[in-house]
Amino acid sequence: MSDEQGQVLFDGQISQGEEKIYSSTSKLTLKVGNAGALDLKVNGKAVPPIGTPGQVVTVTYGLDS
Repeated sequence: MSDEQGQVLFDGQISQGEEKIYSSTSKLTLKVGNAGALDLKVNGKAVPPIGTPGQVVTVTYGLDS
């Protein structure tokens, strides 16, 4: 997870059931190594799966996401 300046906010693994919350005034970029295993909410709303199990995906969410 990195912010709009490219500063890394989190780099690691998240265990099943663990929750991480991040906020930004502009955008956040997320690189996921197992996209199908991720339950993701953006601005408090669940988003559809961003990939399949085992798929590496990079997505960026902004204020209008």
